[in-house]
Amino acid sequence: MTNYCIVGLGSRGISMFGRDLVTHYRDVARITGLCDRNEGRVRYAQEVLGKDIPGFTDFDEMLDNVECDCVIVTTMDATHDHFIVKALERGKDVITEKPMTIDAERCRRILDAERRSGRTVRVTFNYRYAPYKTEIKRLLQEGIIGEVHSVEFRWYLDTVHGADYFRRWHAEKKNSGGLFVHKATHHFDLINWWLGLEPQEVVAMGSRHYYLPDRMPGHGERCATCQVTDRCPFYLDLGRDDTLNALYKQAEAYDGYHRDQCVFSERIDIEDTMGALIRYPNGVQATYMLTAATPFEGWQVAFNGSKGRLEAFEPEFFITEEDATDFARRSSKDVRRTVDWRFGDPSSAEEVRELEIRFYPLFGGVQVFRVPHVREGHGGGDRRLKDHLFRGVDSDPYGHVAGSRAGAMSILIGVAANLSMATGQFVRIADLLGESAPVGVR
Repeated sequence: MTNYCIVGLGSRGISMFGRDLVTHYRDVARITGLCDRNEGRVRYAQEVLGKDIPGFTDFDEMLDNVECDCVIVTTMDATHDHFIVKALERGKDVITEKPMTIDAERCRRILDAERRSGRTVRVTFNYRYAPYKTEIKRLLQEGIIGEVHSVEFRWYLDTVHGADYFRRWHAEKKNSGGLFVHKATHHFDLINWWLGLEPQEVVAMGSRHYYLPDRMPGHGERCATCQVTDRCPFYLDLGRDDTLNALYKQAEAYDGYHRDQCVFSERIDIEDTMGALIRYPNGVQATYMLTAATPFEGWQVAFNGSKGRLEAFEPEFFITEEDATDFARRSSKDVRRTVDWRFGDPSSAEEVRELEIRFYPLFGGVQVFRVPHVREGHGGGDRRLKDHLFRGVDSDPYGHVAGSRAGAMSILIGVAANLSMATGQFVRIADLLGESAPVGVR
């Protein structure tokens, strides 16, 4: 029986980890402490997870008073390092949400604390565990495309999911590192993992094109007090959702955090349109693109090599109505289906039941590999990740388990991208780590 403490009691801390720990994994794990700076969220977490679980607003007080083997960190990104390092120094192992942290200095601090303490840090890269992404790894690991030359990766966020990053604390780089760090850490980790390589150098560009103040004249600073809600397609009423109401609206009085901040606010300093070029060992190069205001969601990747090209595509959601300008309606599961929106009329397309991976040999032909489409969390990755975290790993042939080094390599691509945007220069990962020799194969 392992004792876990959770710090950070937003939707991720409660829904991703807390609920399963007290149900699905209760035979091997127990929660011994809950911590959040917001007293209202502590009380809500106790209501959901168990009133007998001690709750705290002070992290040190929690560790002083409860049995704890491992700390689960699900706080705001910019504070991850604070809790990770403290936990390590107190002799605890750590499971942290991605991104591991948001800049190079904090990253080095975590790596140093892990070395000094002898404890371990695990990063929750659930995307690795999805069967579809694992099949890509298997094919590449078996050498289907031969020597890898390049990678092309594109990610699309729609006007529900994408917009949410601009209404929360994520909209300021001091909190999240921007989407190059907070969101793309998942994507960069996938590229690193698929290739089995560590990045060496990054150059990037990015800008904010859509979520701009002048797109909604007269907007307020939050939806609850805004005067233009009748014409804003992003109006969010926290009171209409029981969870958002309990976690955020009713908890505002304790810390003043507003979950319904305006997506067109002047405070926003993150980009919504970004691209990067990443150099890996052996001359392998990857191109990456993220757009946070598209009509649909999904991602596409292609690997070019000495034996041919491997392509994968995973559609996520599509708005089936022609003119879905009401946010509540647009975000409803009633109008969101997993369809292949590349061909034909998406509104009449059948739901995706299988996902394809296509291999095009260099001199003609095609091989198609089909993987059942898993509708569970993150394509089936969540359950498999948590089984590894809480029940242990007997074998890991594809290297799903991600430690601090993987966490560092994924966020440092984003950190380098942010620096490159500011300077217009290539940025070396080794310089960010303070390493004399270039990083390479892992």
